[in-house]
Amino acid sequence: MIRSFYKTISLVFALFFFINQIAFSSSFNESLISIKKEINRDNLDEAINKLKKITVSSEIEQENINILFGDIYLKINQPQKAEEFYNESLFTSDDNIEALTFTGLADVRLLQGRLDDAVEYSEKSISINPNLIRPKIILAIAKTRLGEDKEAYKILNDLYYIKKNAEVSLALANYFIAFDDKDKAITILEDYLSSDPKNIKVVDQLANFYLMNGDEDKALEYKFRVLKYYEFNRNKKKLKETKSWILSVDPNYFDKPIKVRKKIKKENEDYQEEEINSYQNNQVVTNYEKFEFACTGWGSGFIVGKGKYVITNYHVINNARKIAVRNGLGKIRNAKVVDFSEKYDLAILKLDKNYHHTISLKDKTFKNPMPGDDVVTIGFPGIGETAWQPTITQGIVSKVFTDDDAYPGTFMTTISINGGNSGGPIFDLNGNLLGVAYASLDKLGWIKAALKEELKIPTDMGYAIQIRMINKIFEYKQNKKFKNKKYSRAELYQKMLPSVVIVHVSHK
Repeated sequence: MIRSFYKTISLVFALFFFINQIAFSSSFNESLISIKKEINRDNLDEAINKLKKITVSSEIEQENINILFGDIYLKINQPQKAEEFYNESLFTSDDNIEALTFTGLADVRLLQGRLDDAVEYSEKSISINPNLIRPKIILAIAKTRLGEDKEAYKILNDLYYIKKNAEVSLALANYFIAFDDKDKAITILEDYLSSDPKNIKVVDQLANFYLMNGDEDKALEYKFRVLKYYEFNRNKKKLKETKSWILSVDPNYFDKPIKVRKKIKKENEDYQEEEINSYQNNQVVTNYEKFEFACTGWGSGFIVGKGKYVITNYHVINNARKIAVRNGLGKIRNAKVVDFSEKYDLAILKLDKNYHHTISLKDKTFKNPMPGDDVVTIGFPGIGETAWQPTITQGIVSKVFTDDDAYPGTFMTTISINGGNSGGPIFDLNGNLLGVAYASLDKLGWIKAALKEELKIPTDMGYAIQIRMINKIFEYKQNKKFKNKKYSRAELYQKMLPSVVIVHVSHK
């Protein structure tokens, strides 16, 4: 009888403990949903406060919290702090947590420009959990930035046909934008939007693409939908940014009646819930400083003059009413033209606030190109994900034109130079600056010449301005002694990341 009584008591306690565990677990999951909602709203201080107040009852719960802390610090551009939190969950017993940890570390390395490490961590995450989408996208982005575009395309294309969701569609569209194929990028996103018209990330990127394609009406229509979502979502930061974007395109936009789509509230509610449910597969987009105006033209450039100036192509800033630059670490400066050479297609911009002098390219590294030199260009060929950080492309110097040639002061390279690369630096593998990218080869003109003179038609060629021509707008003393240290592409990318800028212009 007594034994039966104790057995009953034990069962009651076990049941009580089990119910409590379920209650704690349910409460914990609800808290995580609430925090993810704040992260998606960019209410990051509130998200941190809520995370600190959570009562933790297991190691796995603590590891989940560490990952969210890592995501938050990644989002506010503090990669070292993010790395600390991800590392706290690295030796977990849970495979999903381990995969998410390696994904977070891959994102950290991507942000730092340490692309080889980003590739390694992405592949570790994928090997643990092949179903995660985010590490595959990070892997493709890292390979694109390293110039391994065929491998990157295969990753994204395979994903696209297996899992055609918003993140994959955006990544593939951004890939095509990086190679100046706006029509293909728009087609991919419109195709996705036809099946999921409420997805605001897709609508937002389409607005950017349509503006760059010259369709202001479509761009404004889509950007207004984004604005209404941020009003609903109470994302004050994004709401302000979106309104500024709209007004920079059309200062009178809000003076006229605007038709609001039916069912928009329900669509916004559904989208907000979907974003929370798919949180672990969504990319963490770092809150880099945002431009105050919409972009109608762009190019690349590099920092010189102890951080006071940027050099780019004249054609990039010609007729621009507003100019701003953002470096590879996400810091924006407004700029104005202080000198230019239309003949040599060069311009120098003075910044409203200096970058740190340590990231300025030194004139002692300015070196004349020689045929056969291995070279890379680092720039911003597209307005998709490559507008956040640059891409590296490798080739050789194939011909250096003398002052007696048809194209004095320039050289030809096997690097394929896309539109957004214009104004970007061309380095040798020792880190010396050899020139300024400015145009892709006129293949039609070359074909005509080839037919007349039986010349071999090149596949990918680009033109660049020899570094000595910078003296037309920026005085420097020619150095005669250069360092012989050789960098890999990944090392050179990381070294030059803070010094390369996207030049963002508006002609309105």
